[in-house]
Amino acid sequence: MIRKRIFKNTFVNSIGKILSFAFQMAIVSYLVKNLGKEAYGSIVLALALAANIQLLEAGFGIGVTKYIAEFNAKGEKKRLLEIINTNIIVTTVFAIIFSCIIFLINEFLLAKIFTLPPNLLSETKSLIRILIPASIIEFWSVSIIRVAEGFQKYFAVRLIEVAKWGLRLLFVVIAVKNGYGLTGVGLAYLGAGAIIMIVLYLSIFAADQNLKINPFLINRETFKLLFGFSIWIFLSKIFAFLSYRVDVILIGIFLSPVYVTYYDIAFKIYEALKFGILVIASALVPVSSELGAMTDRRRLELLFNKVSKYTLVFVFPQLVFAIFYAEGIINMWIGKGVEVSVLLTQLFAVSLFFFALTSSGAEIMVGLNKVKELAFCGGIAALINFAISIILVKTIGVAGPVIGTIVGTIILSAGRLYLMLPLFNLSFLEFLKRILLKPVISTIIFAVVFFFIVSRNLYIGATVLMFYLIFSTLIMVDAKDRREFVKVFY
Repeated sequence: MIRKRIFKNTFVNSIGKILSFAFQMAIVSYLVKNLGKEAYGSIVLALALAANIQLLEAGFGIGVTKYIAEFNAKGEKKRLLEIINTNIIVTTVFAIIFSCIIFLINEFLLAKIFTLPPNLLSETKSLIRILIPASIIEFWSVSIIRVAEGFQKYFAVRLIEVAKWGLRLLFVVIAVKNGYGLTGVGLAYLGAGAIIMIVLYLSIFAADQNLKINPFLINRETFKLLFGFSIWIFLSKIFAFLSYRVDVILIGIFLSPVYVTYYDIAFKIYEALKFGILVIASALVPVSSELGAMTDRRRLELLFNKVSKYTLVFVFPQLVFAIFYAEGIINMWIGKGVEVSVLLTQLFAVSLFFFALTSSGAEIMVGLNKVKELAFCGGIAALINFAISIILVKTIGVAGPVIGTIVGTIILSAGRLYLMLPLFNLSFLEFLKRILLKPVISTIIFAVVFFFIVSRNLYIGATVLMFYLIFSTLIMVDAKDRREFVKVFY
């Protein structure tokens, strides 16, 4: 039953995320081509400052997903409602504080901190003013999404997320075509966010009579429970921000917005590839929470072994493909004139080989409330990444932060592996043999075929990759797992 649920949720997550990414890619391409590289770089910088939802959630979001799954499994409805309402009130306060800080930076320090062109400064400030309330609305939407994920309503969540990005694309095109520029982009995000928040509330809360928003359900015990779990998630998100999104800010400080655009193009491909790594992991937190609540160690160990192996089997060849065809992908998507993004994409792909090793295990550890240990590893890796990024962005330019990402990811994965192997009753040699050996061998064969046999034609390469993934499914995926995956469709 759990196997089927994981595959079903994974399939739904995959389709929804793929469609969302398609809309995101279309937005990037449209804005770069119609507003120019400098203007788009200013938009990315504004979003990095005002719309970083991962930080805005303050870590409470994943805690809500975990505890809703846990209390729902135990039938503790009152505690479930206390979790929901405590999360809404507390994180709203965090959102307001965060917004005030961004507002002050925007009004008084923006021109002093960042190297924005004078002709874009006023528009960028207006854009950030609009993105601040848009971010608060987005935060409320994400809070509702976390509730839905706790109940494993992945189909509704992914459908609404696709609608959000579709609306953003539609409104962005309308705004730019009518000459509203950066301000219009902000209004497009604000309008789409408001519509989606209303839809989420009606489809998740209003549709379920057992769910209600009631501030009187907040209590100190629930706050301590959420805070005790979420403080470490919050620190992990701060560290993730230092590892990835702060790169945009560093580039904006030391380099022109054009380089922010080069970086963001590569980062969007990086995010798409990272999604491929997390596609199975995205459904693991509530499932591992349930198994943890039942103290079912055997199935937890089996879950770790399988999802880790499957992740590497399917992801490693996609990373090879991305390195080999980075230029063709970017030319097809954006066009010529952004060659710097090719090298950045290839460097990002290298970092993901190391990230993939422990991504699924880390999600299971979150479900088992091992977030303190994960935060410690993330903190060390993030600080080293940040230090390297600051040094290198000033000496070698936009590639510096990406090299920092590679080093930080290696350190992060080594620390996570050290923590999770004893947790799941594996030695390092057993990890190499059971999980890593087959994916590495098959990827080496795949890489040899790509580099020495397959044409540099992007479409031929994509076809070869597709056949490889089908072949891997037939050869390396257990027969029972294949049957359960097929059952998802009927």
